[in-house]
Amino acid sequence: MRPSNIQLRVLGLWVLLALGLALARSWLTSEQVSFYVMLWWGSGLGVLFVAVMDAFALREVRMVSVSREMPGSFSLGASNAIKLTINNPFERALEMTVFDQFPKQLVVDAFPCHIIIPAMEYAEIHYEAKPVIRGDVQFGNVELRIRSRWKLWDYSIKTGEPATVKIYPNFANINTFLKLEHGQQINQLGIHVQQRRGEGMNFHQLREYRKGDAMSQIDWKATARHVKLISREYEDERDQDIIFLLDCGRRMRTHDGELSHFDQALNAVLLTAYMALNQGDAAGLLTFAGDTRWIPPVKGKTSINTLLNRIYDLHSTTNTSDFIQAAEIMMAYQRKRALVIIVSNIREEDRQDLQVATKTLAKHHLVMVASIREQFLDDVESTQVNDFESALQYTGVLQFKEQRQRVLERLAEQGVVITDSLAKHFHIDLANQYLNLKRSGRI
Repeated sequence: MRPSNIQLRVLGLWVLLALGLALARSWLTSEQVSFYVMLWWGSGLGVLFVAVMDAFALREVRMVSVSREMPGSFSLGASNAIKLTINNPFERALEMTVFDQFPKQLVVDAFPCHIIIPAMEYAEIHYEAKPVIRGDVQFGNVELRIRSRWKLWDYSIKTGEPATVKIYPNFANINTFLKLEHGQQINQLGIHVQQRRGEGMNFHQLREYRKGDAMSQIDWKATARHVKLISREYEDERDQDIIFLLDCGRRMRTHDGELSHFDQALNAVLLTAYMALNQGDAAGLLTFAGDTRWIPPVKGKTSINTLLNRIYDLHSTTNTSDFIQAAEIMMAYQRKRALVIIVSNIREEDRQDLQVATKTLAKHHLVMVASIREQFLDDVESTQVNDFESALQYTGVLQFKEQRQRVLERLAEQGVVITDSLAKHFHIDLANQYLNLKRSGRI
C-alpha cells in the first residue's frame, strides 16, 4: 500500500501552510499565531484520521479475484487473444490499474490498463499477445493497484494463477492445408504437381491403354485376351522415409522481416512433413550445429503433433555448421533408404564440406539440399548504382551470389536435388520439390 497522488498533494499543501505560517509570524499577534497553529495541527490530525480510516477499509480488497483465459498454446508471430475477468464482490465501485505479468517473449501493448468496476459486477479486459520467441513461457500473477474509497491510498495485490504456455512454430500453413480438399490444398499453396500416369512401384489395376502410357506398362497377355491394348496402372509407392537435416547454426539467425531464417525453415519443414505424412510416407528430423535432436521417422497424419512437441523449443545457435559430422550422425541413425533433405543457408565456404557430406549420404539415400537465400541480396542486385559505394556493394553482392550459385550447381552435378529460395517462398518451394520427387518415382 502506498499514498495516492491525491494524498501526496494534500500533504504537500499542509507543509506549504506550515511554511506560510512561519513566514507570517512577524505580522500576526501571538493569539492569532496560536489559533492558526492549532488550526494547522487540527487539519493535519483530521487528514491523518481520514487516511487511517481509508486505509482500514482496504483490508478486504484481497477478496477481488481474477481469472485468465487464453489458448493452451501460442503460434509464433501470430496474435493470440487473452481475456482477463476481474470480479468486484463489494457494494461499492472499485477503481484500479491492471497489469498482467506476461512473459518477455510476448509483445503486448495493452498495459497498464485503468478501469472502474461497478459494485457487485465484473469487468473483462481483452488483449492480444504476439510471441517473438518459441518455447515454454511463464505467465505470472495479475497485479491490481486498487484505489481506496476516498482515493488516498493505492493498494497493490497479486492475484490469479500463474500459467505455462507453449509457443509453437507458426503452423498457420498447416491449418490452411487441413481445411481444404486435396485439389484445393495443392492450388492454395501454389504447388505445381507434375502429371504422371501409372509409373509408380505398386500394381493397382488393369485399364485400357491411354495416349502417353509407356510401352513397359502394356500387359500383352491381357491385350491378347481383350483384342485391344491394356495397360498396367501403378500407384505411387508409399511407406518411404523423409528425413530433414536441419541446420541450427549461426547463419540461420538472419532475419527477413519478423522471423529468422531458422523460424522460416522450421515452418517449411513442418508443412512438408505434414504433406509427407498425408502421402503415407514417414517423416523424421535430425538437427545439428547446436542442440542435436534425433526424431526417428514416424507415420500417420497425427504424427505431426509428435514433431511439433519435439521441436517447438528449438532455437538457432552461434555454432558453426559441420555438414560432414551431421552426415556421419545421419548415416549411423538411418540405415533404410530415405530422402534426406539438408535445410540450411548455403555459402561458398561450404563447398568442400557439402560435397563430402552429400557423397557420404548418397551411398544409401537420395539427397536434397534446400537452401534459403537472403532477400537483401536480391534487393541490392535490383538497386540502381548511383555512386562509388553502391557500386562496390553491387559488385560484392554479385560476386557472392555467383560463388554461391556455383556451389549449388556442383552439387547438382553430383546428383543432389537442389532448391534455392527466398525465405518467404521457402515453404512452397520445399513442398513443391518433395511432391515432384514423389510423382517422378524417385522416392
